[in-house]
Amino acid sequence: MLSRRFLGSLVPSLAFAAFTLMACGGEQKEVKKPTYEDDDERDHLDGMQVMQEYGGMNEEKVNKTIESLYPSLESCLMKGYERVEFLGGEMAFLVKVNMSGVAEHAQAERSTLGDFQTEQCMLGKLKDSRWPKPVGGRIGLVRSSIAFDPPAEVRSPVEWTENDVASTLAKAEGDLKACGNGGPYLVTAYIRTNGKVLSAGVAHADDGGDDVAACLVGAVQNIKFPSPGSWPAKVTFSL
Repeated sequence: MLSRRFLGSLVPSLAFAAFTLMACGGEQKEVKKPTYEDDDERDHLDGMQVMQEYGGMNEEKVNKTIESLYPSLESCLMKGYERVEFLGGEMAFLVKVNMSGVAEHAQAERSTLGDFQTEQCMLGKLKDSRWPKPVGGRIGLVRSSIAFDPPAEVRSPVEWTENDVASTLAKAEGDLKACGNGGPYLVTAYIRTNGKVLSAGVAHADDGGDDVAACLVGAVQNIKFPSPGSWPAKVTFSL
């Protein structure tokens, strides 16, 4: 089952400025604002003068765009099931849309899916889609979250807490820090019964943190954790 909630977007404020020019002879003259017979043309030019970095997004149009992506996002999940049979969780994402309605950037700000390939597949679908154009700014921000339930017929993994892996992560601190700084990074991993990592995923709110995030996934996959017993475990922790 899949669900979504819209988290909001930034709406900029507008400001106007008047100015004067000095004539060659030193006389100060006020420059009159030109008049336009076409109100639409005037509004367009005024808007260009005060264009902000971030604009608002039409919530209704954004909702329809995300809903149209459900089949593509679910196809990513179906491929993920081939690697992790009990795959499930929530992904909160951010998409940055330019004035042409093209997504310039997409990232998972929070995710408990625990599979990097599935997360990247979904982010790719979000980025490849056409979006409504931002209003009043050069970039529009789309934030939303989608939840994916694991198959009902599959037994859920054992739920571990961050305390269950704290000592193991402390021993691997050097390898993890070698990936770089930034973050924090939220990692979710599935641990096999032998302590090896079945799959791992990562999320972060750092615009420039994608390379570090990918490195951390590889580092986590090389860690040997304690055995969870007779059935795999799932754990989410911050780095």
